[in-house]
Formats: sequence, structure tokens, C-alpha cells
Amino acid sequence: MNVYRAISITPLWILLFVIGSCESFTEIDTPQTELIGTTVFEDVATAEAALADIYARMREGGIASGTSLGGGSLMANYADDMDFYGSNALTEQFNKHTLLTTNTTLLNLWNTSYAQLYAINALIEGVTASGTLAQPDKDRLIGEGLFLRGFIYLYLNNLFGDIPYITGTDYRVNATVSKTPSNQVRQFIIDDLLVAENLLPDNYPSAEHIRVNKAVCQALLARVYLYQENYDQAIAYANLLIDNPAYTIEPNPELVFLKDSPSIIWAFHPGAEGLNTKDASAYNFSSGPPTKPALSANLYNAFEPGDLRKTLWIKIITNSSGTWYRPYKYKQVASTSPSQEYTILLRIEEQYLIRAEAKAMGGDFEAAKEDINAIRTRAGLQGTTAQGQSELLAAILQERRLEFFTEQSHRWFDLKRTGNAASALAPLKPQWQDRDVLLPIPENELLLNENLLPQNNGY
Repeated sequence: MNVYRAISITPLWILLFVIGSCESFTEIDTPQTELIGTTVFEDVATAEAALADIYARMREGGIASGTSLGGGSLMANYADDMDFYGSNALTEQFNKHTLLTTNTTLLNLWNTSYAQLYAINALIEGVTASGTLAQPDKDRLIGEGLFLRGFIYLYLNNLFGDIPYITGTDYRVNATVSKTPSNQVRQFIIDDLLVAENLLPDNYPSAEHIRVNKAVCQALLARVYLYQENYDQAIAYANLLIDNPAYTIEPNPELVFLKDSPSIIWAFHPGAEGLNTKDASAYNFSSGPPTKPALSANLYNAFEPGDLRKTLWIKIITNSSGTWYRPYKYKQVASTSPSQEYTILLRIEEQYLIRAEAKAMGGDFEAAKEDINAIRTRAGLQGTTAQGQSELLAAILQERRLEFFTEQSHRWFDLKRTGNAASALAPLKPQWQDRDVLLPIPENELLLNENLLPQNNGY
């Protein structure tokens, strides 16, 4: 759904937009005829159901989804994680850097993200205006909403650069919104996250790490501050996670992506007991040539001998026609009893590498090496031999590549922010152009709202 389209919105329509297809609402006692206007946000059960629907939307599609059309898969194709196979011409455009402004997968990524943001803004507005919710419930719901808003905008900003930063639900405003400069977007993200940090509780609502709490917010703040080159703050927030006994590096690489891994800071529940993450299905193939993208030989050959990640996180498919490499972090392509794997969005290993990079930039090379080696040791490797700042930064970038391949667009964002996109991708992708550091704004959006002009350079 296009959030900019000027249409007549009634209170019931707004509610239906927020509710979507959330099955949780069918379990609420409040009659459907009463779920109009702000009524949904006057009861904690229905407000929670509205929030659950947002999490479900994010799981099923958009920048964080583990589907083949989710941001993680698409940007793994865009970077050097994947080689293209199969017949999906729209995905091929991402992989080959021939992306057209009319690509409907690109449009869906944009529209799905802004639809999720609309629902988040409606939640924040409704909970804020509620006269009946207890203050702790209001704080928690608003905190989760602000975090999710910042999370989505961080990804959109990294993908598209200047983007609309919408915080309301007034279609008359949204229909003609202009782009916000990238530096302002980043500051708005930080502002949202800092408020969320103060509102969110220390504990998760359940034993599983599938809802946002204070630590989840702090983990994302560490990443944002690293991206912003605010290394002191990046270290400070990474320390909070590393020093938190709730999170430890899972010592066995084969167990990292199980739902009970101590590495997990935040993950998506698959939707129902017995289901598993969509990531495994998105990358699954059992014979070659594959009918979908596979890991690149360039990535496979980048691992050192003896790296357990190479043997445990990659599955080799071979026959007389050739050899292909399947991402094998998530292994369950079918239902199990009980569920075994959830899509992981944040894990503790990232915090060690955030701190390593920030320490290296600040000249604390020995501390940086210790954090790098925490990751290498778990992979069955000896400590890094890197010396000095430039070697350490190169080593960290490499560890991030090998640790986070196909996860949550990490590789693309790392290449982009470190200025290494062209040197890494141009030799592999003949169609590479410098414009490719940003995706184009979908043409359909520019036609609907000329205030989104100009198009990103080069498209």
C-alpha cells in the first residue's frame, strides 16, 4: 500500500490498516464493531495485538524479513555474498547491478517498509493519546514503537540515502512529503532510539528474545554510533551488551542459529509453534544448477583453512555439472516440533566487532585484537596477525564478511560505509557504477509525489 496516495481515511480504515491480518485480534474479546477509532489503544490486550501485528508484518516482508524478497536476501545479492542463478529477472537486477527504477521488487521493499512505519506511527499516536492504559504499559508500547521506527528508518536510509522521515498518520501531509537529508534522518533515528532506551524495560516480556527491550535498543545504538563514526559512544553501548550476562558468544558455531542460542539479542518468532524461520527456505536448494541465487565462490574462497564457519555454515552441492554453495546457517526448511530456528536480527558477535572497530579507530590496537580474536577463536582459528590500524580495520571488515554473510544486509552496509564498495564489487560485477552506493527511489513514488524529486544520482 502506498502511504503517500491521497485517499479518504475513516477511523475504521485507519484501524484496519493497523490491524491488517493479525490473527491475534481474533482472540480478543472486544467485539469487532467496537474496534474503531482509538478504542483499540484503550485496552492493553488489543494494543498488544496491534504491536504483535507490526512484528508479524516485519517478519513476513520488508527490510528485515528472511524471505527471498526480504532486504537481507536482496542486499546479499547486491553485495558479493551471492551469485545469481535461476530465472527471477527482478532479483537478477539486484545481483548484476542493472537495477531499474521500475523494478517491482524494489517498489515492494519501499512500500512495505513505509506501510510498516505507518502502522508504527498509528500505534505511537494511539498509545500516547490513551486515557486508560497504565503508564508502564504506555512506556513499553511507545518504546517498542520508537525502536521499530528507528530500526526501519536506519535500513531505508542506508539503502536510499535522503528519504521521507514520517512520524504521523495524516495522509494530507504524507501525500506531499519531501525527502529529509540523510544527516537529519540519522539524528532523528538516534533521537527515537534514545527516547526508546529510557522507556523500555530491562526484561523481555517472555523467556524468548522476540520482543524489544532496553538491551535490544542499546545494541542498535552501538551500531548507529559506529556508522556515525562516534566511536566513544559505540564502545560505551557495545560494552553494555558485552558486559550483560544475558548474552554470550555461543561456543559451538553449529548452535549459533538455534532459537535458544545465548548469542541472540533479538529475533523474530516464526508466527506459530512448530514453524521455523523463512531464511532456510529462501536459500534452500538441493541440486544444481540451482533455481535461486547461491553463495559466491568468491565468498567461499575467502575463508581461511580450518574455519568452522566454512564447514558448518555452508553446504556444498555438487554434481557432474559443477559445484555450488548454499547458505546453511539456518537448516530447518520444514516445520519441526517444537520450532528450532528463528530469524536473528541482532546477536552479540556484532557487538564485539563494533567494539573492535571503534577501538582500532581510537588507536587501542591490543583491545581491538582481543575482540577480533573472540570471534576467530569460536571459528576454530588462531588469533589475528594484523598489526597497526589499517591492517586491523581490514581484518575486522573480513571477519564481518565471514561472520555475517546473508544476514540483515550487513555486508552491503559495511562495504558502503567503509568506502570499499567499488573496490570489492567492480571486479565481480561488470555493470557496477559509482551511483550504485544508493538504490533508486521507485519511479512510481516519484510520479505520485513530485516532492520526492530529485531521483538519486545516476538513475
